[in-house]
Amino acid sequence: MAIPSLDPRLDEAVIPPTVLAGVVEIGQRQGLPVGSWCDGTGVSPAQLVASDTVKVSFRQAATILRRAVRAMPGRPLGMQVGGRDVLLTFGMLGTAMQSCATVADALDIGIELHQASGSLLDIHGEVVGTDLVMQVHERAPEPELVAFLCEEAFCSTLVLMRSVAGTDLSPNYVELAYPAPGYAREYRHFFRCPVYTDAAVNRMVFDSSVLATTFPTHNELTRSVAIDACRRLLDLDGPRPDVTVAIEALLSQNLRRPMTMADAAWQLHVSERTLRRQLADAGEQFSIVRDRVRERRATFLLLESTLTVDAIAREVGFSDAREFRRAYIRWTGYPPTHRRRGR
Repeated sequence: MAIPSLDPRLDEAVIPPTVLAGVVEIGQRQGLPVGSWCDGTGVSPAQLVASDTVKVSFRQAATILRRAVRAMPGRPLGMQVGGRDVLLTFGMLGTAMQSCATVADALDIGIELHQASGSLLDIHGEVVGTDLVMQVHERAPEPELVAFLCEEAFCSTLVLMRSVAGTDLSPNYVELAYPAPGYAREYRHFFRCPVYTDAAVNRMVFDSSVLATTFPTHNELTRSVAIDACRRLLDLDGPRPDVTVAIEALLSQNLRRPMTMADAAWQLHVSERTLRRQLADAGEQFSIVRDRVRERRATFLLLESTLTVDAIAREVGFSDAREFRRAYIRWTGYPPTHRRRGR
């Protein structure tokens, strides 16, 4: 069942699929039919794991995660995803945070840019007396996912902090606003502190003195470059409908062979009729999106490469260079040779 659009942000494709990639990889290792988890969402497992261009909406992510959690019941899936290597879990945001001067600086960056890591929760941090309180909030009610989401958020945060502040670092206590799962003993083993379930909020509490901990990996240049990359990843051009982003990513990965709407629908695990309707709802047509992707790539190659026009035609899916020239004139108003001379 799809998530009701209680908030238009739930349908905006702004989330890097880092968390989803971790879940899909675990499912693949278990030999599970991970393709079915993506049915009807407009993305494929291959895109989630290998693509550096696709982003997903909260609605898409929650649908996939719900199916994954049902397929792997009774296991600390969120802990497994959140407990991975920092760069796998946080990506470029992990590099930015590890390059900070202190834990305080890193947490400020992490909270500001947490969505760059594929986070599906909203994160808030504050100092209360002598406590540093990190609290997470659901973007939409997801009873089936709350345990997974909290485990992933808290475990990944602690892994990152331990990577720079030392493996002995542990919270004072953790509170979780859901009943204790069957594997709750693993919480105590991982966090090495009291863990209270059925609490009023989801939060992890440290002694505030940890904020002054300095990072041996501090590097201002790396920090600046990584922060800039995170901000670009969060799409300064603004969010777009998730189906548009998914189709553009799919077409970009398959430019050399002509892809029909039927091909795209099959790759994205939806019917052609459903895909056509989703594109129409987003104010798009498949042929227009395809032309946009082709024109963008062709123009890049004309300006930045030494490939011949014939070779560029093949690179963007045309077997006939004359057909490509006619298409490029239709897209831009002038022939490809004119663009090349203009560079």
